[in-house]
Amino acid sequence: MSKVTVALTCPSCAGPLRIREGDTHIVCPSCSSSLLLPNAVRRYVLPSSVKGIDVLRSVRRELKGVNPRSIESARVSKPVLYYVPFWHCSAQVNGYVLGVEPVYHESEVPTVSYTGQSPTGYSVSVTRKIKTRTGSDAVEREIQLSGSVNISAADLEPLGIPGLSADSQLSIQGLDIQRTALPDGLEVLEDEGSREGVFVDPLVTVADAHAQTARYFSRLGAGVGFGLEERWEFLVISGYRDALVYYPLWITDFRIDTGSYQVVVDGRSGSVLRGRFPSSGKDRKIITVAAALLWAGILPYTFDMLFSGKLDYTISSGGQSSCLPIILIILGALAFGTWHLLRILSRITGRGNDHVIY
Repeated sequence: MSKVTVALTCPSCAGPLRIREGDTHIVCPSCSSSLLLPNAVRRYVLPSSVKGIDVLRSVRRELKGVNPRSIESARVSKPVLYYVPFWHCSAQVNGYVLGVEPVYHESEVPTVSYTGQSPTGYSVSVTRKIKTRTGSDAVEREIQLSGSVNISAADLEPLGIPGLSADSQLSIQGLDIQRTALPDGLEVLEDEGSREGVFVDPLVTVADAHAQTARYFSRLGAGVGFGLEERWEFLVISGYRDALVYYPLWITDFRIDTGSYQVVVDGRSGSVLRGRFPSSGKDRKIITVAAALLWAGILPYTFDMLFSGKLDYTISSGGQSSCLPIILIILGALAFGTWHLLRILSRITGRGNDHVIY
């Protein structure tokens, strides 16, 4: 992955500096001066709670549940720990919403009335409420919100994991990090080299994260004016506080015969998040048996009608007719469906009849 950098010069030697998103201090490559970046974004890491052997056990456990026969022939590679970045942006939202709020008058109207006809002999009256619009009032609603939002700082789609953004879903199923909350156990990241694992560089800049955060909070602020007509809103989003959080993911792959499979394991819980496993083929066998039973039930009945003369019948005008064309159409449709089913089974067999966890 390419690194997002900005161009600065060293205050000691004026040499060029290359600073990545999230760096808090650097060493000048020209004069070896150590430079502290006071306004830099703080970086945090969520340590992995599982080891490589635990990852292999999780993969073996999942493989045993999907296809027990393939465990002996599976050649699993050494798991690699990756730390993927997320922006954690906090902000304050202030403003107001102007609009017109409709005014209604409620009244009760009797709908059913019984006098002396009820089983108890008492009078019974049933009413319902009717809302009638009588006018409208100008309304001003103040907006005061504060909160945080997590934005994916790298593309995780190649791993089969959807990203968190202002326009995506509210959470990532299976991960501890969600839309707004951060998991417990964060540690300050001072030096990447002192930790095991590969740290993925953020491809989303802090400016882009701010833009997505602004869109997210704008939608929340607009909800204050729900129910207003002809509304107009003014929002100011300020007080950004940012942090770069690295989340642990283990990635491993294994081979069975000629097939290659990749698995992503959560570094916190040790559970398999995404992956592809060779299926046992039970679904293919079930479909094949179902198709065979269908033809086994249809063909004897069809042959019986063809050779027993039951295809001819007398119509109302006294003539003779045959249902052979109808039988041929039905058999043709079934043959086409079977042929299409065999093509599907062939494609399933061609890709290993994989069992996908998503």
